[in-house]
Order: sequence, then C-alpha cells, then structure tokens
Amino acid sequence: MDKKDAYLWLKSIDKISNNIIDKMLKNGLKVEDIIHLSDKEINEMENINLNIKENIVKYKSLAYLDNIKEKLRERNIKYVSIEDNHYPSKLKNIYNAPKLLYYKGNINLLNEGLSIAMVGSRKATAYGKHCATTISSKLSEMNINVVSGLATGIDSYSHMGCIKGGGKTVAVIGSSVDNILPRKNLYLSKEILENDGLIISEYGIDSKVYPSNYVQRNRIISGISDGVIVVEAAIKSGALITADFALEQGREVFSIPGSIHSAMSEGCHKIIKEGAKLVCSIEDILEEYKIINNKNQENLKKYDNINLDKKSRIIIDTIKNKGTLHIDEICDNTRMDIKYVNIILNELVLRDILVQINNNRYILNS
Repeated sequence: MDKKDAYLWLKSIDKISNNIIDKMLKNGLKVEDIIHLSDKEINEMENINLNIKENIVKYKSLAYLDNIKEKLRERNIKYVSIEDNHYPSKLKNIYNAPKLLYYKGNINLLNEGLSIAMVGSRKATAYGKHCATTISSKLSEMNINVVSGLATGIDSYSHMGCIKGGGKTVAVIGSSVDNILPRKNLYLSKEILENDGLIISEYGIDSKVYPSNYVQRNRIISGISDGVIVVEAAIKSGALITADFALEQGREVFSIPGSIHSAMSEGCHKIIKEGAKLVCSIEDILEEYKIINNKNQENLKKYDNINLDKKSRIIIDTIKNKGTLHIDEICDNTRMDIKYVNIILNELVLRDILVQINNNRYILNS
C-alpha cells in the first residue's frame, strides 16, 4: 500500500482527524504500515482514544479500502494526500493542513499562478453581488484564479464572475464533492468543472455534514490562496473567520467598504480599521502583488537572458511558473535546503530581480 491509499483508508474511518494521524505517526509509525499492525499493537498505541482504536481494528482490511476506492471511481472523484506532488504547496505549510483532499476537476490550479479568495455574506445585497461579480471577473482577466466556498450569496457571484471573465475558479466545500450544498448550486458546480475549474473537500463520500465543517473549510479557502477579499460581511459573518485564518497563515487580507448605514458592511469596516487593505478598484489588489497589466508575463521574459548560477535559475524559473511563493514553497518545489534558498533569495532581492512582498513571500520584479 502506498501513502496516498494509507491516508485514504485512515480518513475513511469515523473520527480519524488530522490530529489523530499526527499522534499515531509520532509513535514512530509510517502511515502505510498502520493497516498491517496487529490488533494488539493498535491497542497499545499511546494517546489514542479507545473508541478510535476499536474503529481502526474494525476496518483494518484491504477489502474495506478497495470498496472505498471503487465508490470513488464510480463517482469520478479523485484524491491527493499531503505527501503527493499535486498537493497544494501553499496549503501544506498551514496549521492543521488536511492529510487528504478529495476533488473533481483541474487539481493543477492549486499550484499554478496567483490565487485570490473571495468571501462574504450568504444574504448578499445587490451592491455586494455587483462587487463580487465585477472584481472576480477582472481578476480572472488577469489570469488570477478565484477561490470561494460555493455557498449562496457572495461565494456564488464570485464563482460566476470568474467564469464570466474567462477564468478558472476553485470551490472549497464543507460536504463531500459529490454532495453539493446548497442543492441550488448544483448547476454552478457543473459550470465550474466545465470551465476547467476545481471542486475540493477534505470530507469523504457519504460523510455527515456538520455546521463545524464550514468553519474548518475556511482555513483551506485561505490556505490555498495568496490573499483573501472580504466582499460584504456583517459584524458576525463567517467570512471574518476566513480573514482570521488568512492572517494566521500570513496571507494578505483585503476588504471592500460599503455604506456606513448598511449592517451588511459592518464586518468589512471593522477589519479595515484593524488593518485590512481597503479595495476600491482592482488596482488596489494588483499593486499588492506587483502586477501591472496583462503584459506582465511578457515583461517577465526579460529574466530569461539574465546571467544566473544554476540554483538561482531554478528558483527564478519556479517563481516565474508558479507566481507568488513563500520561502517554504520554494524549498518544496526546488528541493533545496532552506539555508541555501534564503541566501539566494536575499541576493536576488538585492539585484532587484525579486521582490519580497510580506511574510517571506517572493515574486518577480516586473
């Protein structure tokens, strides 16, 4: 059994969280070896709840795993583990990163270019819907991926605006990928996939949907993104939870102001006062990532002819292909030691080839 299937097996067992898996691996185990342990060895594992041990023993079967894999094939659902190359490099470095992601669509989006999340109220006003559609459409025209949660309101209009602009959008949902909720967004989910987009979830097939799922999926929305825009949010909106996750993860947070008389913009105004960047136009977002216009990629070609050593060239080409990257993501993609990467990055910044944006994130100086 490979690691990918080992994670699939574990995550298919009730109450096996990312934290539980970490505890098991701290016992010196390899994830792919757990299914081969004897009942006695499982029961002797430290810091694991008795009920969880009983569940592991109960489902300790390759036949059980094969059944899960067959169901996924029947429903055209794929999966990627935290140790796979296709796993999103941005997400790998957050706290409580999901060990397994289920998906439909273009998984490569998660490691390509710049991604901006757009979140907000389910009970969006006409103003909020207009802002979501306009901003997401313009982002997509700049080849920026739009990430949201496929909920009603701001989420839906963010996805639709991106598609309208000819872009690719990513939906992170709080249910399994074959159980689109709300059902009214089933057609939108099909549109996302038809336009080379992606639907992902950390929840397996036939899993129960709890309110807490939607709080937890917010960390993934921000985790796979380079920044988060709060489009429209009341003072207690769940969108502010996503903004909090973004700050914890070192992402940029943007917010669109509304009327001082609108309760639906109170949350936006609150985080602007706390330091979120105010967005009045698409340029307010683009300037944060040193993006000027659609000619940006043409401008980056000038770096092809610069005299660089082999390791510097690898780093430059990686950032050129993938967009803004954290130093940890650069290490993951280049397989270089962080101490060498740090030295090279500092040299490239001094030469005005790279720009350090914030929190050890780098982009080519266009």
